[in-house]
Amino acid sequence: MARLLRCDDYTVGWVCALPIELAAAMAILDQMHTTPPYDHRDTNLYVCGRVGEHNVVIASLPRGQAGTNSAAAVAVQMKSTFSSTRFSLMVGIGGGVPSKEADVRLGDVVVSVPHKTDSGVVQYDAGKATVSGFERTGALNAPPAVLLSAVGTVEAHRKRGQSMLLRYLSKFNRQSGFSREEAGSDTLYKAEYKHVGPDATCGNCSTEHVVAREERSEGVVVHCGTIASGNQVIKDAAVRDKLSAQLGGVLCFEMEAAGLMNSFPCLVVRGVCDYADSHKNDKWQSYAASTAAAYAKEVLSVVPQAVEAVVVEAPALKRTIRQSVSKRHYDGDSTYRSKKRARSLHSRDAFNEPEYDEDNRASSEDSEDISSEDGDSGFSKNENGISDDNESVSSEDDEDGSSEDDEDGSSEDDEDGSSEDDEGGSSEDDESVDQW
Repeated sequence: MARLLRCDDYTVGWVCALPIELAAAMAILDQMHTTPPYDHRDTNLYVCGRVGEHNVVIASLPRGQAGTNSAAAVAVQMKSTFSSTRFSLMVGIGGGVPSKEADVRLGDVVVSVPHKTDSGVVQYDAGKATVSGFERTGALNAPPAVLLSAVGTVEAHRKRGQSMLLRYLSKFNRQSGFSREEAGSDTLYKAEYKHVGPDATCGNCSTEHVVAREERSEGVVVHCGTIASGNQVIKDAAVRDKLSAQLGGVLCFEMEAAGLMNSFPCLVVRGVCDYADSHKNDKWQSYAASTAAAYAKEVLSVVPQAVEAVVVEAPALKRTIRQSVSKRHYDGDSTYRSKKRARSLHSRDAFNEPEYDEDNRASSEDSEDISSEDGDSGFSKNENGISDDNESVSSEDDEDGSSEDDEDGSSEDDEDGSSEDDEGGSSEDDESVDQW
């Protein structure tokens, strides 16, 4: 039976745009949860589950409503309903931009990482028209630092041959439509060559215009850099390359991320499904969605759950420590209070001890004579006739209490507990001394 948690139990948001991206996200979950009840005014539909140590909530854009505005609306409602989410992932597909600097191929993964002056995502259609051309305005926030650190950790694991990407990707091999073999061949045409024929497939396109590329030893390559986001679908290689040059070099184009970056801390992960040219089709979408989802899972696998737990549990921990300290000093145990009483009595005796002179010596001798006359037991009587073991108390205080305080805990009591002894326990100690 699927688990049912509260909305506040989910700490990671996952946003996708297309049904194929949602299917890949659901397939990568380690455990599916029952969606908790939420406000009926929230128009999103959520899929909840667990990825590694994290409880993840997934939302997809309404069908047919792609773009930055729709993505922003979904993110705002998710943040309102699942208010404990600390960051999110925008995971899906995009159009790759192959270049001499980046050998981007179909099925590769592109990750939004700050590059040069860009934050990782640039909105190419936000700006103003000037005499010299289109001028971009504004800037988008960078992804959360914890996710950028996770990207670096995943890259380090890959360099050491410890990447988990292919292992997570193998989960899709059992599902129809997501395998690499079903995607077909990876063909890149020259930028100036246009698609031929009405069909989406390139059966009528000439192979003479295919760009020759070396064979790869790796199946999936992860590229980190700038992602271009806007409300237009790029389907022309010349436009693709021109925009990329104007933006300082981008790795892929997509249509939603710009709506999230400033309102929802987000890392954008895109699987390359086409080359943003006239030859684009849907054959690689399923496989590209699976590579993006597998990489997103690898990123979450290196982010410890403690990142969220520290923020939530710290106040409770402080209260526990404060209560423990309070109980020690105000409730105390018998040993602590006995030592404090003994020290107080010893201090009073020392404070009241008269200076030694001939008169005091004579008074002392007279007192000894009177005590011996009162009886053989060594007890002296006060004015009411009640015997008081002054010598026993004095010797016990001097030998047992004072030495223990001086040797074992004098510095600790004087430094750590002086203020509390004076303020918190003075009245109680005075009463105890009077009773003695």
